[in-house]
Amino acid sequence: MRLTPALLPMLVLLGVTVLTRGAAAQNTSDHVPKGAEEDALRTVEVVTEEPEVPERDALAYNAEILDELLSRSTAQMIREDKFAAAAAITGGTILLGFAGWGLIEDDPRNQYSRGLGVMFMTLGMADLTTGVYAATRIPHEKRRFDRWEKARKDGITNVELAHFEGELQASREIRRGQRLLVRWNSLTHALAGLLVIALVPVPDGTSGADRVPGYIIGGLFTVVGFATFGTSFRKTPSEKAWNEYNARKMPMPGHELTWGVAPSISRRGAGLSVGGTF
Repeated sequence: MRLTPALLPMLVLLGVTVLTRGAAAQNTSDHVPKGAEEDALRTVEVVTEEPEVPERDALAYNAEILDELLSRSTAQMIREDKFAAAAAITGGTILLGFAGWGLIEDDPRNQYSRGLGVMFMTLGMADLTTGVYAATRIPHEKRRFDRWEKARKDGITNVELAHFEGELQASREIRRGQRLLVRWNSLTHALAGLLVIALVPVPDGTSGADRVPGYIIGGLFTVVGFATFGTSFRKTPSEKAWNEYNARKMPMPGHELTWGVAPSISRRGAGLSVGGTF
């Protein structure tokens, strides 16, 4: 086959193009490090080790502490409520007796006796009402402990534990308010006793023997009032239980920042990895 003058330039141009592309490919391959293509296609394998995590069960641990504190504080509060109810009923009854004696007395010093009778009647009715209320009501600690025992039997959860923690804190606030009420009530009784002592010698025509009962009654009011005022600064079992639970409980997962460090190894080197939970 003869080459025509038109085909000869086309064959020369095609050969030059092939040689140029081969040289460019050769130059590019010379600049790529050996094995780089294989490394690029491989997935880098990283070996990590998780930090050791304590195996203690925070839920079970806190539930055991809460069960102990609820049981103890409930029994103590019921016992203290019974004692307070008995004391209030007894004191109120005695005051009502003094009030009746002062109001029905009929002699020259009846104005003085009637004044004492009115005061004793007021304080006696207040104490008697408070005592009857304390004796007949079911403390909220008792209801809470009954529900707690049922929840423990069915299996306590994180949400239920948080609910009972909130109830214990609320009980602490309620009992704290009651202590303040008892504190000012006892201070009122003590001041009433001081007023009785101060007013005993005021009426004319009363002998020293007639004033002795007034001094005795006023002294009893003062002593008992200030003694109760002093004891009102003592924390109740519910308050102590809440404080002790906060001191002993274990932080629940997710309630605080935890972190750890673990070694990290790959084909290209080694290092440390840091992880944490919020």
